[in-house]
Amino acid sequence: MTAPAKKTIGLAAIAVISVATVILLEVALRMLGFYKTYTEKMDGEYVSYYGRQMPTWFWGHHPFDSIIDNKPEYTYHTKANNYGFADRDFDTLADGHVLKGLVLGDSFAQGMGAPPDSSWPALLESLLNDSQDSTHYRIYNCGVAGSDPFFEYVQLREKLINLHPDVVIMSINYSDINDCMTRGGLERFHSDGTTQFAPGPWFEPLYKNVHLIRMFVHFVLRYDFSLLSPARHEQRSTEALRQLAVCADSARILCADRGVRFLVVLHPYLDPHDRYLQKQDILPGMMPLLQQKHIDAINLFSDFRKVVTTANYQVYSWPRDMHYTARGYDLFAHLLLQRMRCQYPTLLTKSPSTD
Repeated sequence: MTAPAKKTIGLAAIAVISVATVILLEVALRMLGFYKTYTEKMDGEYVSYYGRQMPTWFWGHHPFDSIIDNKPEYTYHTKANNYGFADRDFDTLADGHVLKGLVLGDSFAQGMGAPPDSSWPALLESLLNDSQDSTHYRIYNCGVAGSDPFFEYVQLREKLINLHPDVVIMSINYSDINDCMTRGGLERFHSDGTTQFAPGPWFEPLYKNVHLIRMFVHFVLRYDFSLLSPARHEQRSTEALRQLAVCADSARILCADRGVRFLVVLHPYLDPHDRYLQKQDILPGMMPLLQQKHIDAINLFSDFRKVVTTANYQVYSWPRDMHYTARGYDLFAHLLLQRMRCQYPTLLTKSPSTD
């Protein structure tokens, strides 16, 4: 065999070995689950944070749709009510003896991870009505999995304010910062009634389909699962806090114009091992922004951390899914009610002007 032929065979062998190594590494990364996204772990499919187009401004269910929370750690089924939320039907008749609270939020407000009657809005209503107060309370749970404060504000402005609540509570967690960074703010809502999320990075199609690309993006470039570099993440998260505060202020002004009281509640994930733990600690930094706008707000971070520890967090939170368990939502309701009674007791009283 001639030297050129040997060289050609050698190069071909190296190429075959290299390709085989790449394929084996790709297969290994997929089988071991390295760099799987949250939706791949929970729902078995890749869902982009970016670029989604919607024919409407509204995020949620249609009235009386089936709502199925089917995750590896739990399965709960319920049916949407007459307004499309995971609650009993909303009675829109005016009643001067009932204080009506309306809760806005995402899956944590909806109550994912627990039976429908164990969401924190449902438990808050029970706690209020079990008290010695003569007022009767009805809490409308308008939380929707996957929503964020911008969707919630538009829903409130266009539909929910017509339910004539006495109090509106907007709950916010770290995922709302991420949603703002990847979806955009109020500019996502177009005048023709459609919604357009912000565009994703150019390499996302490669990232979606090739796990070796994911390893390079996360391990080498140190990008997070929003596909942002550390510097870009810090910049965008700071801007997201500002945009969320502006959104909350828009909701406050809308409520004030209707004689409705408004409250923002900030709450954490409960898994102390969660990779977002340090990042989500930026959320309490929103408190000064809310205070500057004279928005009533409660920060439940320190309250939760007095109770939830590394040793007991699995009692209150699902380890993989990260939503609260029924015990976690019960704790939420108790902590929130304690804070409301201490900081904003007038929110729990029926205003004569709304009778």
